[in-house]
Amino acid sequence: MIYKCLPQTVSRIWGSLPPEQIGEEPGGEIWWFFSDTILENDRGDNCGACEFFPADSFPLIIKTLHAARDLSVQVHPGKDRTKPMKDESWVVLNGHGRIMHGAIDGTTPLQFKNALEDGSIESILQYVNGEPGVFVHLPAGTIHALGAGLTVLEVQLNCTVTYRLWDYARKDINGNLRELHVEQGLSAINWETMGRATEVSGCYLDAGSYYMRKTGPGEIILKSLEIAFLPEEQQCFFADSAGGIISINGEAWIVGIEE
Repeated sequence: MIYKCLPQTVSRIWGSLPPEQIGEEPGGEIWWFFSDTILENDRGDNCGACEFFPADSFPLIIKTLHAARDLSVQVHPGKDRTKPMKDESWVVLNGHGRIMHGAIDGTTPLQFKNALEDGSIESILQYVNGEPGVFVHLPAGTIHALGAGLTVLEVQLNCTVTYRLWDYARKDINGNLRELHVEQGLSAINWETMGRATEVSGCYLDAGSYYMRKTGPGEIILKSLEIAFLPEEQQCFFADSAGGIISINGEAWIVGIEE
């Protein structure tokens, strides 16, 4: 059966979406598929996404990020492939901006730490020009930040641990600086790759724990436990078993879980 995913908007200091309520920070993320997602079938009946997975083993989180300002420079744990581990992938859907990732050639861990302390960190980061269709994979241990003006589809392992390395000394809506996690973050960086992302060629990614593929207009037959995100329609669907069919006018990104 095919289920429609009912999304939830999350406030973020850097978001570009109108706030849900007066006095709140703007909306920055739309969570389309996660453990608390409510699914709706064609009869209007609801159930929870977590019902289709064993206890405490929900695999993925699928979001869209809507950035009016640069996100913090951050890194996720798991470079040694042990838990907690968080790989993620970005596909640019709209806008133009920069995607910061990794350190420039010759940077040492000590130089990187000093740049965090003196505020010159942006000068030693690499950049990708983000525009619609750009597709990058950010394994655990990648130094990264999404730039202002971009909307991306994000697929990530179900891990909520993020180490914030740099946040431009900005304050939240209550006037407080956001917490940094410099020591944990420095330990999490994968210096074997200089903390860099991988730019994906084409429209398919096998990330090990999940895969992503793009399709065009027409009928899509989903496999068991696949999720389809439709950017133009701003809809997301989940198939609990193989053979579910959806029809689309534009492109779709299909996300599957590797067994």
